Amino acid sequence: PPDPKDDQKPWVRTHTPRPDELSRETFEFIAAIDEYKRKHMRSFLSDREVLGVLAALGYGRKRTTGEPSEAELAEYAATRARYRTEHGRLFPTWSEVFQLLLDLGYQRQEPRSAA
Repeated sequence: PPDPKDDQKPWVRTHTPRPDELSRETFEFIAAIDEYKRKHMRSFLSDREVLGVLAALGYGRKRTTGEPSEAELAEYAATRARYRTEHGRLFPTWSEVFQLLLDLGYQRQEPRSAA
């Protein structure tokens, strides 16, 4: 008979895309995140830092300069939390995070280098 505990386990996607499966923009975002983490000796980034790396790469929404607003931070946090719940992913991959940001309407405004 099936174990009733099996019904309680969340489904988890285990496939991590290979570099050749990523778009150039996704690979660039992941490389910028890794560089930021090395430069600032950080293992985990705050939402503000993630949006800062994205902005340094030239991505934005309607406004293109300055720090992310509290509303943008809250929207990103809520979207990430919803994604984690819906997909059973405690820690989404950086390629998944980048896609979430694109889905929120972030687009490349002007090319810049990551800070």
